[in-house]
Amino acid sequence: MRTFKAVLFSALVSLSQVHADAIGGEASLGFFNHAPGGSASYRGTASDMEETLGFSEKQDLFFKTYLEHPFPLLPNVKLSYTALSHDGSSHVELFSWGDIVDFDGTIDSSLSLDFTDVTLYYEVLDNWMEMDAGLTLRYLTGDITVNNNLKREHVGFSTWAPMLYGKARFNVPATDLSLQLEANAVSYWDLVAYDYELSARYTLAMGVGLEAGYKSFYLDSDDLTDGFHADIDFSGPYAAVIWDF
Repeated sequence: MRTFKAVLFSALVSLSQVHADAIGGEASLGFFNHAPGGSASYRGTASDMEETLGFSEKQDLFFKTYLEHPFPLLPNVKLSYTALSHDGSSHVELFSWGDIVDFDGTIDSSLSLDFTDVTLYYEVLDNWMEMDAGLTLRYLTGDITVNNNLKREHVGFSTWAPMLYGKARFNVPATDLSLQLEANAVSYWDLVAYDYELSARYTLAMGVGLEAGYKSFYLDSDDLTDGFHADIDFSGPYAAVIWDF
């Protein structure tokens, strides 16, 4: 009996060590230089994000983390958060936005847009070529404010969006360099949204690395809130510090 208990204890310890070795993940903190594009409207004509609302390039932080485990039937988890913001001022003619109608003069505008993602995914490949596939549940929230010194129009919106998720990474043999493409996408009813990252990474030591590439977010919807339509995108280069643990 003692021999059986000793063997069983040894087996459980070995199994837990195997699982512990296989449990890990990755965290990254990045800096996103994004330029706005497209247009938006609120009970009026479409207003160009740059020319009419006066938005220009802006820098914001983003964060994401991956948590992986050895249990094949349970999905891995990715959490991410990106906050975008813009402020602008411009001279307009016959500008309409909400209760501001056919205005000529100077307007001040501001925008904030937050993406919070929970992604469940499975590893399809895990060698020199890594591939993941899964589903992202995104909570999108934001607002746009336009002020002409006489009236201030504010519109806020939020929505949940399920999205398909995929990632492919190519680890360059005999180097610490890897190339990666990661994306989410959805199209249904009155919502079209996608985002992607195309990047290169160099691992330094102890799992710490540097990553740089290009990011883009796109959103097209007239169902975010009553009277508001958005056909907007934010794109530009980014850089991040990575910790693979």
